[in-house]
Amino acid sequence: MGRRKAVKSPLAHLYHRVPHYTMPDGRIIEKDEIIKIKGEHGGKFKFLEHVTRTDSGIEWIDCFELRGGVLCGWRSFYPDRIKPLPKTRRKRRKKVI
Repeated sequence: MGRRKAVKSPLAHLYHRVPHYTMPDGRIIEKDEIIKIKGEHGGKFKFLEHVTRTDSGIEWIDCFELRGGVLCGWRSFYPDRIKPLPKTRRKRRKKVI
């Protein structure tokens, strides 16, 4: 029994996928960055990609839902619902007098 040949979806050319998203305020969200979604209580999501449908111009983001630090589901949202988590800052050193 031979290997199967990979079959490309006939609709694959309709979607433009990029592993980052630039928010209106200029902040760039990269792949695997943790974000929150407005309207989703208490949930954190791991950003996967930004998708645009080329024929209609509709865009969305694909994410994995995190529960207890474990990936548990694939979700898609419109980009206007993204609420990025603040970057962690370095700790300041205390001044010794």
